[in-house]
Amino acid sequence: MNHSLSTEPLPRLAPFRTVFPFVFAIVLVFALSAYPKALIPQGKYISWDKLAHLAEFGTLSYITARMLYYSGRAWWHRHWVVLLFMFGVLFAISDEWHQSFVAGRLSSVFDVIADSVGVLLGYLLFNRIIQKRLQPKR
Repeated sequence: MNHSLSTEPLPRLAPFRTVFPFVFAIVLVFALSAYPKALIPQGKYISWDKLAHLAEFGTLSYITARMLYYSGRAWWHRHWVVLLFMFGVLFAISDEWHQSFVAGRLSSVFDVIADSVGVLLGYLLFNRIIQKRLQPKR
Protein backbone atom coordinates (compact mmCIF):
# COMPACT_ATOMS: atom_id res chain seq x y z
CA MET A 1 0.00 0.00 0.00
CA ASN A 2 1.41 3.39 -1.00
CA HIS A 3 0.47 5.88 1.69
CA SER A 4 1.66 8.85 -0.39
CA LEU A 5 -1.18 8.33 -2.90
CA SER A 6 -3.75 7.40 -0.29
CA THR A 7 -5.94 9.52 1.92
CA GLU A 8 -5.32 7.12 4.80
CA PRO A 9 -3.31 8.59 7.65
CA LEU A 10 0.24 7.36 8.08
CA PRO A 11 0.80 4.85 10.86
CA ARG A 12 2.06 6.66 13.93
CA LEU A 13 3.12 5.74 17.44
CA ALA A 14 3.82 8.16 20.26
CA PRO A 15 7.46 9.32 20.20
CA PHE A 16 8.18 7.88 23.66
CA ARG A 17 7.33 4.43 22.23
CA THR A 18 9.69 4.83 19.27
CA VAL A 19 12.30 7.50 19.95
CA PHE A 20 13.08 6.52 23.55
CA PRO A 21 13.95 2.88 22.67
CA PHE A 22 16.05 4.15 19.74
CA VAL A 23 18.04 6.58 21.91
CA PHE A 24 18.41 3.96 24.65
CA ALA A 25 19.77 1.42 22.13
CA ILE A 26 22.25 3.93 20.69
CA VAL A 27 23.53 4.86 24.15
CA LEU A 28 23.78 1.18 25.12
CA VAL A 29 25.82 0.29 22.01
CA PHE A 30 28.11 3.27 22.64
CA ALA A 31 28.53 2.32 26.32
CA LEU A 32 29.32 -1.32 25.51
CA SER A 33 31.90 -0.17 22.97
CA ALA A 34 33.61 1.97 25.60
CA TYR A 35 34.55 -0.99 27.82
CA PRO A 36 38.33 -1.46 27.72
CA LYS A 37 38.00 -5.22 27.27
CA ALA A 38 35.34 -7.10 25.37
CA LEU A 39 32.77 -8.71 27.68
CA ILE A 40 32.10 -11.60 25.31
CA PRO A 41 34.46 -14.58 25.62
CA GLN A 42 35.96 -16.04 22.47
CA GLY A 43 34.62 -19.49 21.67
CA LYS A 44 36.69 -22.35 20.38
CA TYR A 45 34.39 -23.16 17.46
CA ILE A 46 31.88 -20.32 17.37
CA SER A 47 32.76 -16.65 17.53
CA TRP A 48 30.48 -15.48 20.32
CA ASP A 49 31.68 -11.96 19.56
CA LYS A 50 30.22 -12.06 16.05
CA LEU A 51 26.94 -13.49 17.37
CA ALA A 52 26.83 -10.62 19.87
CA HIS A 53 27.33 -8.16 16.99
CA LEU A 54 24.47 -9.78 15.07
CA ALA A 55 22.15 -9.61 18.08
CA GLU A 56 23.14 -6.07 19.05
CA PHE A 57 22.73 -4.57 15.59
CA GLY A 58 19.73 -6.76 14.75
CA THR A 59 17.93 -5.34 17.77
CA LEU A 60 19.07 -1.80 16.97
CA SER A 61 17.91 -2.26 13.38
CA TYR A 62 14.47 -3.47 14.45
CA ILE A 63 14.08 -0.52 16.85
CA THR A 64 15.26 1.94 14.18
CA ALA A 65 12.92 0.48 11.55
CA ARG A 66 10.02 0.75 13.98
CA MET A 67 10.86 4.38 14.73
CA LEU A 68 11.13 5.32 11.05
CA TYR A 69 8.04 3.41 9.93
CA TYR A 70 5.79 4.71 12.71
CA SER A 71 7.15 8.27 12.77
CA GLY A 72 4.11 9.77 11.06
CA ARG A 73 6.48 11.62 8.70
CA ALA A 74 5.67 10.86 5.07
CA TRP A 75 9.25 11.05 3.77
CA TRP A 76 10.62 8.81 6.55
CA HIS A 77 7.76 6.38 6.03
CA ARG A 78 8.36 6.13 2.27
CA HIS A 79 12.14 5.74 2.58
CA TRP A 80 12.45 3.81 5.84
CA VAL A 81 14.35 0.90 4.28
CA VAL A 82 17.06 3.09 2.69
CA LEU A 83 17.34 5.20 5.85
CA LEU A 84 17.59 2.07 7.98
CA PHE A 85 20.46 0.57 6.01
CA MET A 86 22.31 3.87 5.67
CA PHE A 87 22.05 4.51 9.40
CA GLY A 88 22.87 0.92 10.38
CA VAL A 89 26.02 0.60 8.29
CA LEU A 90 27.27 4.11 9.11
CA PHE A 91 26.65 3.52 12.82
CA ALA A 92 28.51 0.18 12.60
CA ILE A 93 31.48 1.96 11.02
CA SER A 94 31.40 4.72 13.64
CA ASP A 95 31.13 2.12 16.42
CA GLU A 96 34.27 0.36 15.21
CA TRP A 97 36.05 3.70 14.81
CA HIS A 98 35.07 4.55 18.40
CA GLN A 99 36.47 1.20 19.59
CA SER A 100 39.81 1.98 17.94
CA PHE A 101 40.33 4.70 20.58
CA VAL A 102 39.49 2.44 23.55
CA ALA A 103 42.45 0.77 25.26
CA GLY A 104 42.36 -3.00 24.87
CA ARG A 105 39.83 -2.89 22.01
CA LEU A 106 40.40 -3.39 18.31
CA SER A 107 38.31 -2.30 15.38
CA SER A 108 37.67 -4.79 12.62
CA VAL A 109 36.06 -4.76 9.20
CA PHE A 110 34.67 -8.20 10.10
CA ASP A 111 32.79 -6.63 13.00
CA VAL A 112 31.30 -4.06 10.59
CA ILE A 113 30.22 -6.95 8.35
CA ALA A 114 28.65 -8.78 11.32
CA ASP A 115 26.91 -5.55 12.36
CA SER A 116 25.61 -5.06 8.81
CA VAL A 117 24.26 -8.61 8.71
CA GLY A 118 22.55 -7.82 12.02
CA VAL A 119 20.98 -4.76 10.39
CA LEU A 120 19.69 -7.00 7.60
CA LEU A 121 18.24 -9.50 10.11
CA GLY A 122 16.49 -6.72 12.04
CA TYR A 123 15.04 -5.40 8.78
CA LEU A 124 13.82 -8.86 7.72
CA LEU A 125 12.09 -9.41 11.06
CA PHE A 126 10.42 -5.98 11.10
CA ASN A 127 9.39 -6.21 7.45
CA ARG A 128 7.83 -9.64 8.01
CA ILE A 129 5.77 -8.28 10.90
CA ILE A 130 4.65 -5.27 8.84
CA GLN A 131 3.70 -7.46 5.86
CA LYS A 132 1.58 -9.70 8.11
CA ARG A 133 -0.21 -6.65 9.53
CA LEU A 134 -0.93 -5.31 6.05
CA GLN A 135 -2.48 -8.56 4.83
CA PRO A 136 -6.27 -8.44 4.67
CA LYS A 137 -8.05 -10.27 7.46
CA ARG A 138 -9.89 -13.43 6.43
